[in-house]
Amino acid sequence: MKIINGVAKEIRHYIGAIAIFIFVIGILIFLAFNEIPKMNKDVVVSIIGMIVGSLSVVIMTVIGRNPDEVNDLKKENTKLSSKNESLINQKDELEKMLITIQKNIIDQLTLLGSSAFDTIYNKPKKCTCGNNNCKCEGE
Repeated sequence: MKIINGVAKEIRHYIGAIAIFIFVIGILIFLAFNEIPKMNKDVVVSIIGMIVGSLSVVIMTVIGRNPDEVNDLKKENTKLSSKNESLINQKDELEKMLITIQKNIIDQLTLLGSSAFDTIYNKPKKCTCGNNNCKCEGE
């Protein structure tokens, strides 16, 4: 049976984390019943302190949170946030451009309509009486 997609690696991580956790509990039980000699006490305490300090990573691995995975997700979240911000800025620029185009079209249509209206209803009429300054209705 072949295990794919890094499942074997995760299983090894979980088994290793559980083994370290059991090892630390075993040390604590051993120390509860046995006394450390005074000449080795500092060395043993510092080693146990380092092992216990790594328990947070062990517990996170056992409950399913891999620190590398969390960091990768944070980086990806940052990238997506910057892309989102960039897209919002582009959308705002496009909205401004659309508003400008709409204003220009409205202005152009208004000018076109007014000149068409003036052309249709204010045609110069030809004088029928022949005088330059006449007040006739014309044709």
